[in-house]
Amino acid sequence: MNEEDREQHYAEDLVNRYEKMLANDESYYFDIEEFEEIVDFYCDNNKFNQALHAINYAYTLFPENTVLMLRESQILAGMGRLSKALSRLRTLEKFEPRNQEVVLTMGSIYSQLREHKQAIELFKRALEMGGEEMEEEIYLEIALEYENMDRFDKAIETLQEALKKTPDNETLMYELAYCFETADRTAECIEYYTAFIERHPFSFPAWYNVGNAYQKLDELEKSIEAYDYCIAIQPDFAPAYYNKAHALFKSEKYAEAITVFEETYAYEPPQAPIYCHIGECFEKLEEFDKALFYYKKSIQNDEYYADAYVGIGMVMDLQGKTTEALNYIERAIELEPENPDYHLFLVEIFKKMNHLAEAEAITETLIARFPENEDVWLDHSDIYFIKKDYDSALAAINEGWQKNPQSTALGYRKVAYLKASGRLEEGPELLLRLFQNDPESALELEEYWPPIKYDSLYDSLIREYLRKKKG
Repeated sequence: MNEEDREQHYAEDLVNRYEKMLANDESYYFDIEEFEEIVDFYCDNNKFNQALHAINYAYTLFPENTVLMLRESQILAGMGRLSKALSRLRTLEKFEPRNQEVVLTMGSIYSQLREHKQAIELFKRALEMGGEEMEEEIYLEIALEYENMDRFDKAIETLQEALKKTPDNETLMYELAYCFETADRTAECIEYYTAFIERHPFSFPAWYNVGNAYQKLDELEKSIEAYDYCIAIQPDFAPAYYNKAHALFKSEKYAEAITVFEETYAYEPPQAPIYCHIGECFEKLEEFDKALFYYKKSIQNDEYYADAYVGIGMVMDLQGKTTEALNYIERAIELEPENPDYHLFLVEIFKKMNHLAEAEAITETLIARFPENEDVWLDHSDIYFIKKDYDSALAAINEGWQKNPQSTALGYRKVAYLKASGRLEEGPELLLRLFQNDPESALELEEYWPPIKYDSLYDSLIREYLRKKKG
């Protein structure tokens, strides 16, 4: 019997003796440590009322015992009886004003009450009491309270202060990265972790986090390089492989991405998302049979994984099996009805089948639910454009643009509708204004409506843009 089994057996014996005493209405003696074991046993088995009953019995032998009072407060808090827990803690605080665990428990209760400022004050007080054992956890609690207040600047400051003292704490590292990302301070994130790496070059979480930040900025080569350093330091850290593979995918290096995804098999059993990602890579490589194989393997692993059904539908559509594709897209929508992208895939299928009434009905429903999704407006207006109902197409795109005034995609689409309908007077000014703000998206205009490349203004603008881009 190992030590853990012996402790479990000892606790069970104590509880049996205690319950036998209650059943027989007898009185046995248990010392304070034995009561702690009994209470912990009940809590471990989610028998909180029995735990409180044991504490109340223990008070008859050890009145106003501070250990019991603290444990009672923690159990009450866990049961949601916060006011009573706070009352007990305030009484206990009078006996032991320097008890760090008492102050931390009070802080946790104020956090549950959403009184975050009071919680922070208590956590800071606990921090001032000293003791390195709890220091990292307390810093994290303070940061989390700031996050609950949407004060990510203070959370970042707190976590950076903590990492000065414990630079090897992975939890603090990942929480700091989360705060940088949520606060949209990606450039600052890179700056911080780059400086951190100079001091701690073998910190694999730092390399991982800087890789994620570079990937967010689409600096994919730097991102991949950072993941490589992370993997070199910690070869079994699977998330670095996953994110490296995604960066390779975004770099259109699909074969390399497949290799990296497969490398994760050595560290974690492949799950449905990995098979699905590999399927998508083969889809991009136009190896459709292999893509279908991995999408189906994803579903075998998890029959409710909606992305895999979408993948099969997309591949079948590319293979000219549009009617069969429809069933898979509809299955994905059954699984995730709140995903607008799946509905838009269905719209594309219906448009290809020339079922425009069905497509229009879907986009009208989506507009009501997702008015700030520019893709919904693009598809909705496109249905009218296919029907050569240019007035309705322009009306739809204008309405969508009012809902999404920052969208250059909607603006460029309006240019196509104006040009196609022969309304030339408004198009040049709009095209010029859009091109100044977002020249890259002009290429999507040409992809959608190829005749634009014969427009003299578009031609001159795109030639100049491509010339500058080359160098």
